[in-house]
Amino acid sequence: MDFADLRLPVATRMQLNFIGLDYKRYPSDASLLGYRARESVLVFLPKKPPQVLLREGVKVEAKVVMQMGIVSFSSVIQLIRDDPYTYLHFAWPHRIDLEPLRRYPRFPLDAALSLTAISAQGIPTARLRGAFQDISLQGARIGLEKELSESVSKVIVSANVVVAGMKHTLEIHGEIKRAFGRDEKTTKYHYGISFFELPPPQRLLLLALCQELQGLSMHGGI
Repeated sequence: MDFADLRLPVATRMQLNFIGLDYKRYPSDASLLGYRARESVLVFLPKKPPQVLLREGVKVEAKVVMQMGIVSFSSVIQLIRDDPYTYLHFAWPHRIDLEPLRRYPRFPLDAALSLTAISAQGIPTARLRGAFQDISLQGARIGLEKELSESVSKVIVSANVVVAGMKHTLEIHGEIKRAFGRDEKTTKYHYGISFFELPPPQRLLLLALCQELQGLSMHGGI
């Protein structure tokens, strides 16, 4: 697959990982400005990671969430431009990888959430507080202060999460898949939910969050 075959529109959001001099990955949000086939990919960078010195030759990994799956490629910075704003020229990717959306590993996540319960008829029935227990690209386990009624089939979950040192609002539409009952230690009612109807910006934020949690897990941070 060639990058041009993706036919990505201008302003498509991207998740970048810059490879620092210490060989660590530093995440950053970006947007596609355009491309010249088989020459370069132009990317707008709102804010660079403070740990990274932008210069020609710096390696970068990019991911884009699409309906068909997660597209990823590696490249290097060819040129840096600061007028009228900072944007980068990436070398044309030699390889594009596509990972279809399917089951993904879950990562521990301790984040407060607010939940709106939706009945099978699409009517909001309750608003509850709780917290994430874990999360993946396809679902999560959550703990709520109160038990959901049996009429609830779908939920809208909102939470503030920190990715790349910045606070973002994650809003997820989900479906109740399993009720685990009340945990005697936490006194919360635990549920397993699966995600659906995530718009691209939220899917990209979820991807970035899971990547960061995976990195913390690998380095013993969680």
